[in-house]
Formats: sequence, C-alpha cells, structure tokens
Amino acid sequence: MAAPLVHQVNVKATPDTIYTAVSTAQGLQGFWTSESKAEAKVGSIATFGFGGPTQRMRVDELVPGKHVKWTGLADFPNWDGTTVTWDISPADNGETSVVFRHADWPASVSQDDLGSINYKWGLIVERLKRFSETGKPNPLFAFATR
Repeated sequence: MAAPLVHQVNVKATPDTIYTAVSTAQGLQGFWTSESKAEAKVGSIATFGFGGPTQRMRVDELVPGKHVKWTGLADFPNWDGTTVTWDISPADNGETSVVFRHADWPASVSQDDLGSINYKWGLIVERLKRFSETGKPNPLFAFATR
C-alpha cells in the first residue's frame, strides 16, 4: 500500500460547523464540488460530480462533531477501497483541528499520481477552512446548475 495523503489545518469554527460541512450535501457543495450529493447517514452513498465524471463514496462512520469516514467505490481509477477520513477535534485558542486522510491506496499507484491527488486535496482542505470560517460557498469545482 502507498502512504496515506494527509492534511491538517486549524479552523476558526466550531466542530459542529465543520462536521456539517464534511457530512452534508450543502456543506460539501460549499467547498469541494457544487455537484455533491450526500446525506449524514451511515451506509448511504455520497456522489461527487466533476462536470461529467463522478466519484461515489460509501459513508462508513459518522460521529457528530468529531469524525467522518468514507470508502471509495470503483469510479475513478485506483479509488476503489480507498478511505477518506475527516477527524475533527478542539485546538488551541478556540480553534478546531481538522485532520484529513485519504488512505489505502494500491501500491501500483505512481508517486506522480499521488502527488497530483494530494495537491488537489490540499486545495480542497483550504476551501473547507474558508467556507467553515466565513459561511460563504466557494467550491474548488464549481459547475453551473441547470
């Protein structure tokens, strides 16, 4: 297995605000992709659209204000069986720490591909920070709604 992709950021928002952002369609549309469909329900399938291609993730674990875990389905190459976690905890100065991990990559995934994916995740985590702090939607992948 390849090493996990990890990002950590402190956010000036409550754990509940961040949890809502990473566990609901409205929240995910606010920072990741405007074509997000998700519900905060274990066993449900979240769908993330990118102007044509989509990636589905099964919602495996939900701990309000603390933790979200998804497992990738066989849509994007090499994402089947990978896991995405959002761990949320109190930090200093009233901020909230968010640790993002995308793990369980097959060993066959190239370092170049992992680097590119990790770069995109960094941009997404930064958008989560801004969205959680301001409440203003600004998804990294924004598509016109019909």
